Amino acid sequence: MLDVDIDVEVEVVAPPPNGAPLDFRERLVLALKTTDARVLEAAERAFRGVWPSIHDYIVERVAADLPPGLGWVLGCCDPRGLRRGYEAGVRELWAIPLGQGQAMVFESDQAPAEASGIWRAF
Repeated sequence: MLDVDIDVEVEVVAPPPNGAPLDFRERLVLALKTTDARVLEAAERAFRGVWPSIHDYIVERVAADLPPGLGWVLGCCDPRGLRRGYEAGVRELWAIPLGQGQAMVFESDQAPAEASGIWRAF
């Protein structure tokens, strides 16, 4: 038997955000192509949940602010126009596809450069 002395560093990591898949951080690293802790922490703060699409996320967010009985109006909106109005130059939405018609949706003041265009997969 070998007698080897190995130093093992244990890092305690908080669980992923509520509603995130268990491999949330791994997916972030792969999608953003970075291990920069600042970028990953900013992306984690921007996580809003798992949705079928960015459009579905926007519709639910806007519907919450509409008076009862007016939710139907969102079905009349052009998805691109609704998104432009929602982002309004003050926020950016982006997503990381999960497959099977689902995506992790993020809302931030400015999306990481590496994430630009990921949402176009939807």
